[in-house]
Amino acid sequence: MGFAVTLWVHPFSNYDSSAFQEGVLKGYFISIPGGQVPALIRWWNGVAATLDVTNPMALSWFEDSLQWLKKKYDIDSFKFDAGEMSYLPSQFATATHLPEPAAFGRAYAQFAGKFASSAEVRLGLRTQGESLFVRMIDRDSIWGYELGLKSIIPTVLTFGLLGYSYILPDMIGGNLYGSANTSKSQLDRELYIRWLELVAFLPAMQFSIPPWHFDDEVEAIARNYTSLHTHFVAPLVLSLAATRSEDPIVRPMWWLAPFEPEALRSNSQFLLGDSVVVAPVLEPGVRKRDYPCVLPFFNFVSFILSVFISS
Repeated sequence: MGFAVTLWVHPFSNYDSSAFQEGVLKGYFISIPGGQVPALIRWWNGVAATLDVTNPMALSWFEDSLQWLKKKYDIDSFKFDAGEMSYLPSQFATATHLPEPAAFGRAYAQFAGKFASSAEVRLGLRTQGESLFVRMIDRDSIWGYELGLKSIIPTVLTFGLLGYSYILPDMIGGNLYGSANTSKSQLDRELYIRWLELVAFLPAMQFSIPPWHFDDEVEAIARNYTSLHTHFVAPLVLSLAATRSEDPIVRPMWWLAPFEPEALRSNSQFLLGDSVVVAPVLEPGVRKRDYPCVLPFFNFVSFILSVFISS
């Protein structure tokens, strides 16, 4: 139907799966110290063994399986979830010594780099050289700074300054679970629209709840902003990436005004390159906003204010 399809994958094999049996026989999992017995862990979807990403044979086995899926089902790429060392037990053994804790997640992210055309990860210390989308950790379906809508811009700016330019924000509207909202029917319509408007100006948009869950107006807004992302934002992001500069693609306001107090304080605006300012509305019930940091001395090629238009 013309869609690019990615599959969700992870380094866990539940104990009742065929992959678990094969991996145990071949020694491809993290083991308990002093033996070949897999170190079982509990993750969010069961009890499992964890792929030993320090074992080249285990990674080859995993890659062969993923390539088989790509070929059989015409899959484009993969979402590599988890990979944090925090899921491992306190005592474990790997095929290759881990010099420090972050090495486990780094090896996992570097493996994901084999599918870099459109793969995503959610971890990877010192993996800025991998051309991967780095996903924010789950956001809640709330307005505030604590994993809500207002937390997106500060998090995106932090990612960029750390060298992770290909930022994948979490689901538009948040994940619902873990917040005051617990079902689709309770999702705040206005929050969803504001989230959509903001994310349209970031390197990638990711839907979970579709816009037609609400009404025709929300669907029309989604069409407008996804079109804007496709025809304006994405080409700009690609052009900035093509410069091979180490500057972040999404930049804080102080990038162009390092001594302006408002620019240093700004956490609700950002720059795309040096030519576009994005100042979205982030408050419920608000139909306009001030932009305290517009850098009037600078000749911007474009200036964009994300607004909500209601009938």
